[in-house]
Amino acid sequence: MSLFPHLPARAEDNPLADPTTSIAHQLQLLQAGDAPKLKGCFTPRQKHKITPELMASSQQTAAHMSLDHLVNAIQMGEFEGKQTAKITMKNGRTLTTLILTDGKWLSDTIWFK
Repeated sequence: MSLFPHLPARAEDNPLADPTTSIAHQLQLLQAGDAPKLKGCFTPRQKHKITPELMASSQQTAAHMSLDHLVNAIQMGEFEGKQTAKITMKNGRTLTTLILTDGKWLSDTIWFK
């Protein structure tokens, strides 16, 4: 049984359907240098910060990142009436907080700067 029964069951249908696949999708887009699609993975307050220049400066580091390193723990919560997921990396630092928006887990910080 899915932890998120109100969301599509397959990641192909919605790669932002759960916190882990959302980060995996973002990492893949970052590594590919696809800024327009990556913007769709972030909250409105962050989208404008994702520029081709930021992507170019982050791609080399992203090439060495793995999902296992980025997502070690997920702490579910709520903020201002919205579901959140705080992502903690293997080294114990916070990667980002995701906010569930219209069935998609969107990052609320630019985690790859």
